[in-house]
Amino acid sequence: LSGTYQSAMIAAAGCSSVYVVDSENASVGCGILVGLALRYLRDGMTASAIAEKLQEDKKKIVVIALLDTLEYLKRGGRISKAAFAGGLLNIKPVISIADGEIQLLGKARGSKMGNNLLAQQIQKVGGIDFTKPVLLGYTGLSDVLLQKYIEDSSYLWSASLDAVRYVSIGSVIGAHAGPGAIAVAFFRK
Repeated sequence: LSGTYQSAMIAAAGCSSVYVVDSENASVGCGILVGLALRYLRDGMTASAIAEKLQEDKKKIVVIALLDTLEYLKRGGRISKAAFAGGLLNIKPVISIADGEIQLLGKARGSKMGNNLLAQQIQKVGGIDFTKPVLLGYTGLSDVLLQKYIEDSSYLWSASLDAVRYVSIGSVIGAHAGPGAIAVAFFRK
């Protein structure tokens, strides 16, 4: 998704104890992979073994996001003016990152239907592996929409997690997604 991986490879060249893993992801997707790497480190794995294990683990990462508006996709030239008319109808696109590329999974009308579509997509990929990190993210200044999503979707994680971890998504991804976006990152079963 960016030149970061290539830059890391150049920086690591000539260093025998540095291992670079391309997450093929962004933001919260990278976050859960780092969380898993730290767990492996605490378990006593070597750096080379961790890097090797992460190459397999990253194939099971799923990131699904619900965007609150189409406005920022339009401003960034990601959708046409004709498609932008959906913003007037309260259309919420649901996207994912697969094989390092952004994919449109569907569109929902309104936040409630968007939350339902997020949950359906999680089930569609086989559900969440709760033995590995799970992380939610949001864009904008407020986590109100995220808190509503967590509450409305509690059946997904209440039996497996004491608390749902979440973070604010950074400015680069946030500029494309716009405020009010919700992302769920997990390892599929």
